[in-house]
Amino acid sequence: MKNRSTLLRIPATGFLLVVASLLTLLAPSASAQEEGEIRRFEWPDETVELFSELPVQSGGRIKPLDSLAGLSLLMMNGKRTLEAGIDWKMDENGELVAAEKQNLSPSAWLLDCFFFPEQARAYRAFRIQDSSILTSIGLESRKKRDWYSFNELLPGLSALEKETDKAFRVEAAKRTPKQGQTIKLNQDLMNFERLIVFMDPMRREYSTGATENLVGIFGLGNTHGLAGLLQHEAELRNLRRTALPDVGGDFAAVQNLLKELDSAMRGTFNSPAIVPPQEHYSDQETWWQIADVIRESVTEEHDHSDQIAILASLEDMMATRHDPVAFHKNLEVLHATLTGQATARGEYKHISQEVALYRLDPFTNGLVTFMLAFLLMAATWLKPNSKPLWYGQIALAAVGLTYLIVGIVFRCVIRERPPVVTLYDTILFITACGVLVAFITEWITRRRVAMAGGVILGLAGLFLAGKYELKEISSSGDTMASVVAVLDTNFYLAIHVTTIAMGYAGGLLAALLAHAWIFGKAFGFKSQDRALYSSIYKMTYGVVCFCLLFSIFGTIMGGIWANDSWGRFWGWDPKENGALLICLWQLLTLHLRLGGFIRERGFAVMAVLGGIVVSASWWGVNLLNVGLHSYGFTSGVAYSLLSFWAIELGVVGLALYGGIQHSGSKSTPAA
Repeated sequence: MKNRSTLLRIPATGFLLVVASLLTLLAPSASAQEEGEIRRFEWPDETVELFSELPVQSGGRIKPLDSLAGLSLLMMNGKRTLEAGIDWKMDENGELVAAEKQNLSPSAWLLDCFFFPEQARAYRAFRIQDSSILTSIGLESRKKRDWYSFNELLPGLSALEKETDKAFRVEAAKRTPKQGQTIKLNQDLMNFERLIVFMDPMRREYSTGATENLVGIFGLGNTHGLAGLLQHEAELRNLRRTALPDVGGDFAAVQNLLKELDSAMRGTFNSPAIVPPQEHYSDQETWWQIADVIRESVTEEHDHSDQIAILASLEDMMATRHDPVAFHKNLEVLHATLTGQATARGEYKHISQEVALYRLDPFTNGLVTFMLAFLLMAATWLKPNSKPLWYGQIALAAVGLTYLIVGIVFRCVIRERPPVVTLYDTILFITACGVLVAFITEWITRRRVAMAGGVILGLAGLFLAGKYELKEISSSGDTMASVVAVLDTNFYLAIHVTTIAMGYAGGLLAALLAHAWIFGKAFGFKSQDRALYSSIYKMTYGVVCFCLLFSIFGTIMGGIWANDSWGRFWGWDPKENGALLICLWQLLTLHLRLGGFIRERGFAVMAVLGGIVVSASWWGVNLLNVGLHSYGFTSGVAYSLLSFWAIELGVVGLALYGGIQHSGSKSTPAA
């Protein structure tokens, strides 16, 4: 694939054609301005569904347009649906009425971005967390946190770019929250602009009737649409490389036509890549944008009819966008053409599965289910002997775990990779492992403590996953983006990341169980029930052993993989040191217990500190942004991590204070 400079060269002049005026992403096309078009019908469900299954390449992988839309909305809007503000729908009598508040699905919103951009620009789709950002770029705010439309933000774009430039000059780790949000807002606006200009080349008419020579080539009519023009690709290539005499205005007319094509091409750079590449090209992995089709058709001696056919369908959809029935028929043609080409390349097999994954939304549903399980768990504290409450808690926790596992399996199948690839994956996988171990522990002990820990871990893990999902999307545009080359599929790597994550899960669950022991003792909950606390102690001990087993095995497998990939088994990398520290800490805990240096209280303290060690290895070393594992760096996590450590040290202090009190009471003679 050639670089993205203009390739529309006029041979007679012997230099690259430089376009005097380019389409800017900040302004809609002329035709859109003149029409000021608004969609005055509700998108039919079958149209939205068919559109959602169209494949597109984004984030280094092929995904459905529904995913592109949902991820874009989530990044800008904070959620996957959009409250459109003013939309149109049919009432019970079949009359068209305005709907003041109507939620748009991701695909329905993207349809508006493509075919009714003026309407999409008016949607309040941008979430502003800090109103001072608007003040700094000369705009008025409604309240501290609110949603704004592109049109409302448009007057401040120039000032926003300056503020963003200032923020980028500050080292990432030292940026203020306001600077980070300024950069994000600018990024969100740029991403939105790439979507609303996607169909701009299809909105234009290209001058082909200026001279008799051009009419003879392109037929009657003063203008042509893009697809109709590119269908004469051989003639366009001939015009481009033939030195035309400036007779009858031919030279000026051809130059003007090529300028129009170049303007259309440049205006849609970085828009979605929806066209599978031509089979004769060496780069078969990278899909084409509309700009690529224009350039390659005009410059390369190949038949691009398959790619031009996709543009023709898009052009037909644009022409019939006010007629839902005709639009759907043209969409069916595009769907058949595009999916047929993608299927022939073996790149369409997981599209429907990904659409189903986001329709199911297993992690949100799992979070809600664990919330309900937590409420039932709290109710059992008030009425501990209620079997309906207990069984309801178990059932809801099981449903939440099922949602979690189903979501993880879907992601594995779609990516054809193990369950742990990114930091976001580790949250989901560790949560699932922790809840599953809690179920097994509860089945063995029957004390209701492990089940409570599993519910809390499931709730906390999925809440954390939902929060971190936004950071993952902001940095890579996806939660299933292509991985760093060194992390590509490898047997040893798959075993390493899976088992080490299971070790993390064990360490965190052990810490959670230790919290139950410490808080119970501190607040006198069944303080005379020695069997209960002995049971919690034994559970914690068993889970610590589980953590040690999988941490050691995972660390060794990581060394084997490192030797295979990097040529050395161990290099004292921060992430390697973190994994080793987990193993050493758990070994120290078990040896102190075995030697009689610590008993139940001391073991609980060591388990809580073990949770800090696990979090430091899991997240802390990534903040160093050094070493071969620096691809896991995530800004904005340090404050949350330090807060977590402070809380955990407070729990340790509570346990030690309780131990001192307990020791003092034992040494006091009975009255």
